[in-house]
Amino acid sequence: MKHPHIKNWKLREIIKDVEIIAEDSIEERNELLVELNLPEPATFTGLNREETNIDWSKMPSYYKFFFDKKGWEEKIEKWLEQSVLTKSDRIIITYGWKEPMVSIPTKLFIADWEGFIKSTLWETIIFSTDYKLIMEVSRDYYLHSNFEIMPNSKVF
Repeated sequence: MKHPHIKNWKLREIIKDVEIIAEDSIEERNELLVELNLPEPATFTGLNREETNIDWSKMPSYYKFFFDKKGWEEKIEKWLEQSVLTKSDRIIITYGWKEPMVSIPTKLFIADWEGFIKSTLWETIIFSTDYKLIMEVSRDYYLHSNFEIMPNSKVF
């Protein structure tokens, strides 16, 4: 199925595997955060690169690591392959303003995780299809999650 309105370069590369979940990614993301009862930060200006849309300090499980290290692309791919994320056949990725929320095969994401994160302009929330596994990328190049990806990355 063709999606001529999808402009994102990475999604265009895998267009045959893209399933649109919602036409307005930001609106749907915000509704999901409320629906899933995820804690929101007390303040959010969008100007601080460390800011996240989820207040991870209030999550029951919190893992975090800096992913923008030279030479770590394959290492992080292996960690993702070994994580519980692989139990989900597909994942849901949020994109930015005027872009859709999409579902793609988890294996495609893991094989080029950095390309997908780059295509979101380094700011996204990614869900498993059952919405139990959550990852958020902050613009300071940290990957926050409620499950372990990098060994020994548990914050609390």
